[in-house]
Amino acid sequence: MDDPLNSQRQRSSSDAGTDDAGLVTKIDAHLMKSAKGAERFKQQIPLLLRKAIDEVIDAPRTGRFTVDEIEKTEKTYLGTKVEIFLRSWLDLPKGKILDISVDGIEADIKNTMGSDWMIPSEALGHPCILVKTDEKLSRFSIGILVVRNELLCVGKNRDGKRAISADGRKHIHWILKDELYPQNIWTGFSSELRKKITSNPPGTRRVDALFRFVQERPISRAHVLAVAPQKDAMKRLRKNGGARDSLAKDGIALLSGNFDKDLVAKLGLPLCKKDEFISFQPKTESEKLLLRSLGRIK
Repeated sequence: MDDPLNSQRQRSSSDAGTDDAGLVTKIDAHLMKSAKGAERFKQQIPLLLRKAIDEVIDAPRTGRFTVDEIEKTEKTYLGTKVEIFLRSWLDLPKGKILDISVDGIEADIKNTMGSDWMIPSEALGHPCILVKTDEKLSRFSIGILVVRNELLCVGKNRDGKRAISADGRKHIHWILKDELYPQNIWTGFSSELRKKITSNPPGTRRVDALFRFVQERPISRAHVLAVAPQKDAMKRLRKNGGARDSLAKDGIALLSGNFDKDLVAKLGLPLCKKDEFISFQPKTESEKLLLRSLGRIK
């Protein structure tokens, strides 16, 4: 069978542009199918990106808290980790030459935390899945571009890679654009607060410290996993030996956005999504009685 990408390169730029649009549509549709729907794709990609970034920072083990503190080589590895996570989550194979095979079409996966994606020569004429994250704004974008010579800048870097030109960016098909993803939990924490949390051994005590010192603020499942990077880290939240028990003894309720949605609203706490948790220490006698009656505090 002829390679559709090779045949495309032999056509006029006008024909190629038309074919590229159809190719992008095909890849988009297969990605959504692999993700089991566009809505699930939109929900899970932000968590995947947060997990990839947090694992490279590795705050609990390294004492680093932001991407500004990681090594240059690790920033390169972050792109590899995003590639691996995305391919694994979508359950798609690695290509023979490029990063991923989408319905038999090889594509590259390029990640950036800046403004440019650096495209290798072997990706020319092929689709690229472009991922962009902004830790300061906690926003991400993911799109598809069939890389053509006329869409790239003339200059090359030391590795022979070229950036996408300003005109080239106009041809990117955005699947998700400037969407929010979970904020780096350490952003805005003082150095003292960071130490209070990370000085505890990994596991229940560290999760306890997180919710003890950071109250009335929704904390996502991804953040819990970052604080306690262990197998079944969510076990550290539960009753029967988890942080929920130790916090309850000291009058601090640990609530779930999934199971305690109405209670969270009744207490006037910030909106808590299904995969988020929030801790709260009652301030009035009525709040104490309510939480005790529901078994949330001792």
